[in-house]
Amino acid sequence: MIETVISGVRTQAKQYPLRFNRQRREVCFVDSDTHEVLIVPWERVVAWVSQSEMVSQYGATQFYTFGMGLEDEKNDTVQFVLVGKPSQAHAIGTWEAIRMYMEQGIPKDQTGDWLKMLLGRELTEDELRPYEGLHTWDVERRIKEDMGDLHCPLSDEYLARVGLEPRTRWPVRWWYVRRVLTFWKMPYMIAEWGHKAGSPVLPDHVQRWSQPIPTDQWAKPSPVLQKATRTVEDAMRKQKMTFMNACALLGKQTQ
Repeated sequence: MIETVISGVRTQAKQYPLRFNRQRREVCFVDSDTHEVLIVPWERVVAWVSQSEMVSQYGATQFYTFGMGLEDEKNDTVQFVLVGKPSQAHAIGTWEAIRMYMEQGIPKDQTGDWLKMLLGRELTEDELRPYEGLHTWDVERRIKEDMGDLHCPLSDEYLARVGLEPRTRWPVRWWYVRRVLTFWKMPYMIAEWGHKAGSPVLPDHVQRWSQPIPTDQWAKPSPVLQKATRTVEDAMRKQKMTFMNACALLGKQTQ
């Protein structure tokens, strides 16, 4: 199993990242084997979520995949980008995060605000890191300690008096048991190594393409896309529709 994980990390470290340029409204894919560059207009990108099921003697397992298709008009082919996701919500959320960035830019990160309210404390430097690695060990352990209220300043007697559960070490104990069964810190060390390995250096053409351009040269969304966006947003805001239902409504209007 460890060999499979290491092989996966090594493969990922050799892959070029898929780049989204919201100023040019273009998407760039670099083939990791041939190093060929494919740049397509943002509004020509096709995205979908697929669901499959594997049935065995032990039960049925659902699999979800988020996919994008980038049309290569020069070679009359389509470059597919497929990413496995744990649920349909994760798959749709991935697309919505990409779409929101391309259409509205980087949103204000409010994750820290509601997490501080939930935990009743400031987030640590390790908790704010945007990747998984050796520091994730301490982050997960602290989460399990918080689940057992081990950092609660109130005594067990007071908690019982006000009708709350007493502090318990069982969440963190079970966490340690699972770590023993999954090679202790080995997965975290592999994740750290994968992060430090980084990605290959982008071709010069892509680096130039990635540079900022003057504001007056920014590409603008097409009138068709602007109208579709207003339709979906109005359906969600005024008719209280979900994102999926609003998109379905848009599909009916364009038929």
